[in-house]
Amino acid sequence: MIRRHLLLGLALMTLATQAHGATKMSTTANPVDTAAITAAIKAYETSWNASDLDAMSGLYAPEVHWVNVRGMHWRGFDEVDRAHRVYFDIMFRGVPNDLVEIESITPVTKDVIVAVVVWRFGAFTAPSGQALPAHRSRMSLVYTRTEAGWKIAHGHNEEIDEDAQQFDPIRGSAMKR
Repeated sequence: MIRRHLLLGLALMTLATQAHGATKMSTTANPVDTAAITAAIKAYETSWNASDLDAMSGLYAPEVHWVNVRGMHWRGFDEVDRAHRVYFDIMFRGVPNDLVEIESITPVTKDVIVAVVVWRFGAFTAPSGQALPAHRSRMSLVYTRTEAGWKIAHGHNEEIDEDAQQFDPIRGSAMKR
């Protein structure tokens, strides 16, 4: 039975990552947890793209913290849920957020896992009136195991500066000798 679950988890993880070209994922988590985290990330994508804030809020742990792409820090379920709802009402409803790649899934303890995810975020108009183009962003998600499954305890989203990527000392082409 356990072996069947492990094999199912590996198959689901493979299908989920291949469906989005996310084949470069590195993980040190066990296959069952990796499959569960992958499913949780897909649930985030699905709820975002459906503008289903009730489903999205079901992904948060009660003690969730969120640092958004502009550096705002929201503390606790009520703040995180409210902030997302406000921004969906004024600018994000219908803006796609598509999974590009799950870069890593790394356990911290048996009940805490960190995932790093790259998204393709659609164009939108900011509250200031500035039209912002589609862009990629990198999100760190800290998941905690609860009785209801894996929930987001912390999220941090950062817009990827595409021009700066060439100067990444590890992966950038301009920095290689």
